[in-house]
Amino acid sequence: MEKTHIRQRMICSALAGLVMIPGSAFKASAAEQTEKQPFIQAEGIESVLEKCYETEVKDNINLYLVPTEEGEYLNMAFSDTEDYTYIRSAPDENSDWVGKLYTDSAAQVLEYLDGWTKIRSGSAEGYVPSESLITGAAAEEQASEYENNTVTVTAYALNVRDGQGTSSKILTQIGRDETYKVTGAAVDGWYPVKVGEIDGWVSGNYVTADTSYSYGETKEEEEARVEEEKRREEEAQAVQTGTVGAAASGQAVIDYACQFIGNPYVWGGTSLTNGADCSGFVQSVYAHFGISLPRTSSQMRSAGYAVSYEEALPGDLILYDGHVGLYMGDGNIVNAMNEADGIGICSATYTTIVAVRRVL
Repeated sequence: MEKTHIRQRMICSALAGLVMIPGSAFKASAAEQTEKQPFIQAEGIESVLEKCYETEVKDNINLYLVPTEEGEYLNMAFSDTEDYTYIRSAPDENSDWVGKLYTDSAAQVLEYLDGWTKIRSGSAEGYVPSESLITGAAAEEQASEYENNTVTVTAYALNVRDGQGTSSKILTQIGRDETYKVTGAAVDGWYPVKVGEIDGWVSGNYVTADTSYSYGETKEEEEARVEEEKRREEEAQAVQTGTVGAAASGQAVIDYACQFIGNPYVWGGTSLTNGADCSGFVQSVYAHFGISLPRTSSQMRSAGYAVSYEEALPGDLILYDGHVGLYMGDGNIVNAMNEADGIGICSATYTTIVAVRRVL
């Protein structure tokens, strides 16, 4: 089973703060010292260092130093482990574990100890062996390897093209507030993205670019995730073997879809409450049941397997030229119809049916 875990946003500049590399030194010019608000206590660095020694925190002396603008990674760390490292309640390998720091995780360093480092990664806070972390200058050098670059759509509908520029061929469309992974460097204001199995380009004028990192998770978060993954796996197996339970039955799909009758139609939208187009409506309904469908009605013609209209059951996809709806039974479909009618019910044979696909 593919491992997934908690992801949260982190803006690098927000982590510019404490310099935490043991043994490192900080030098600032007089000009720098007058321009920046000093973090060093008024009685002077000598007094501060004396107190550090008195309290036996020699390894944390740099906590009192003012960071440079380039020091944004100096209290940031990245995991250096093949799978995961336990985050423990105390700096002792025999202490209880309170979370896990995964192979691609970022963390904030809170304290250096003898052979251990106290960190915060996501909601998990505790101690990990220092050897399991990349810190300081090395963290800055390798930060890009841990970055997750994404774009979020700001337009109601955005064309994904096979190249940079509006003259390039349209491959598919994506909707407002949808987020996609950036697969490479931007070119002339265009971002390469992956939409399902499609690799294409989107204009930077209609997206918000963001950089985030992966984080560890607490023991409780892991337990909840594993339970949810187990439920979805059992549901998927039930679908494959034909022993689908009520939770994922075609009628359950229709019952869920009908809750949104009367909500608006929005071209390019995928929100069941704020607005969706025909394929966005069908895609979002099935996503609720853990089933991923293509984004457009033309792509949905290859989803699942074909059945005849005479064999259609509740939950089947009824496909037309440029439209799709969910079969309810008794010759009707529930679908996102148009801006005037929104999400509603109409006859399944209101126009020529191109295909009927069963995905359950």
